[in-house]
Amino acid sequence: MSEEKEKKKLFQGFFEKLKKIKHLDIILTILFIAIILLVYFSTTNLFSSNEETNNGTTLTPTTVFEMYKESLKAEMEELVSAMEGAGETHVMIYFTEGIKQEIAYNTEIRTLETGEIIETKSPILVTQDGKEEVVVLQEIMPEPESVIIVSSGAKNANIKLEIIKLVQAMFKLSTSKIEVFAGN
Repeated sequence: MSEEKEKKKLFQGFFEKLKKIKHLDIILTILFIAIILLVYFSTTNLFSSNEETNNGTTLTPTTVFEMYKESLKAEMEELVSAMEGAGETHVMIYFTEGIKQEIAYNTEIRTLETGEIIETKSPILVTQDGKEEVVVLQEIMPEPESVIIVSSGAKNANIKLEIIKLVQAMFKLSTSKIEVFAGN
């Protein structure tokens, strides 16, 4: 019984302190609105733009970009390793930006009474599964910014030069953006 009285006393003290806070109704209203917004944004997936594949797994743009990056790396390693004398090869490819999306727009052109022409663009939205999304015409993969290659055959200056030429042909990079090092 005394335990219940202590709990009751504790709650009474807590409520008395709450009553002394100025503008409590405003603070509670803001807190309530913040909770509603948090629940809304967490359930609408507004912040994620994931693509679902045919086997049910979800690919995020980062995953798509990582797959693109890994495929370029594997392709480059295979090409360099196939060169005579290049030997074992490891490649690192650096990008300064991610995937760019080309979005579809509605264009409205109006002519004012003064003769001035105003052009207004707004993205085209479609509703899919209850979510509004912009229409993406195409995704443009980024070009590599620089490439680093470690090759066991790069001790030979001719092989090193051939590797640099191969990377230039593949990515249209200047020689200052390509580094080739001799490996074990």
